[in-house]
Amino acid sequence: MEIIFTILFILAVVWGIGLLFEKFGQPLILGELLAGLVIGPSILGIVGETGVKEGLIGNPIFEWTSALGILATLGMFFLMFYAGLITDPKKLGKRVKTFFGVGIAGTLIPLLFGGLVAWFFTHDFWITLIVGLAISGTSLVTKVRILGDLGILKSKVGYTMMGGAMVDNILTFIILAVVIKAITVGIVGPLDVLYTVALVVTFFGIALFIGYRIYPRVGKLFIHPGARGFTFALVMGLLIAGIGQTMGLHFIIGAYLAGLFVREEFVGGAFRDLNRRFQTLSHGFLGPIFIVSVAFHVNFGVFETHTLFLIALIIAAIAGKVIGAGGGAYLMGMKKREALTVGIGMNGRGTVELVLAMVGLEIGILLDVHVSLLVFTAFATTLITPIGLKYMLRKRPEKRGK
Repeated sequence: MEIIFTILFILAVVWGIGLLFEKFGQPLILGELLAGLVIGPSILGIVGETGVKEGLIGNPIFEWTSALGILATLGMFFLMFYAGLITDPKKLGKRVKTFFGVGIAGTLIPLLFGGLVAWFFTHDFWITLIVGLAISGTSLVTKVRILGDLGILKSKVGYTMMGGAMVDNILTFIILAVVIKAITVGIVGPLDVLYTVALVVTFFGIALFIGYRIYPRVGKLFIHPGARGFTFALVMGLLIAGIGQTMGLHFIIGAYLAGLFVREEFVGGAFRDLNRRFQTLSHGFLGPIFIVSVAFHVNFGVFETHTLFLIALIIAAIAGKVIGAGGGAYLMGMKKREALTVGIGMNGRGTVELVLAMVGLEIGILLDVHVSLLVFTAFATTLITPIGLKYMLRKRPEKRGK
């Protein structure tokens, strides 16, 4: 019974703090992360696990069991599956040049800046790659919510940010797949690098071919309305994730890929509620449990012991997106103010940076201190995004639908 009360307590606190953040116009992910920090070992220690420093109140009231660990892992899976679900490459459309300019520059420049900062403080090649990659990502889910709240989701700037974020996510996960394969197998020369890249690209290509060419033709034969249709989509997601893992790639790569093609238009009306069901499961239940699990690895001591590292990482993250995504938008023909707005808006990292941080910890490259730095960076950059966008729009509101 204790696990039931633990889940009840976690979700109740997340829900309460989330409502408070929504009231002040801030992304829900910030409230969920703060809730995890408050009730976890970082502050109060109400929820704790063996081997983790206890919070202010002494022994934790609720223990983090292996069952909750499984739920947290599923939370990571569903967050990435849903990220893929709302990433539709077909929607890049006639602005594909602009979207690719924003997405590619908005990924590579922050990766470079973050990598340089990480290298300066750690002199570790793999930490440099993972940290740089973590701050290079952006969250589509967070962006949809922020842009929707500001009423610019369907504007020129809104479309540019969403299209750029799609490219950003796909490129980020391709690079992540190559890095993970290189770490787990070992890279000793240029041929190994080429082989690893070829393997990852092949996996992406096969998965997308199955999803966009074969799955639409055979999927209708196996699905059923309601819960059985949802189960079929889930089976497809787990299958792709499992295949990726057997190839030496992390399961989140397969989860993201599966989400790209398990969509409504391929299988008709039986899946019209697919998006809402996965959103509810990922962001209403399993996602918050995953975020709380991330909080167990956060140490506020980094504010004292790694002050310069943290400040430099936050600056690199913000500047990387503004210069990269904003510069890409400007070079693709957008006006300076519009391009700057895009650069600011692309800073909403949300769950993507948290997932990448935990992947780095899981494969043994990152330590808790690095996770702490990335969590605080994600919090800071996601916090400033709606504030910065409101400022830019207040100075010169953009017409909707432009």
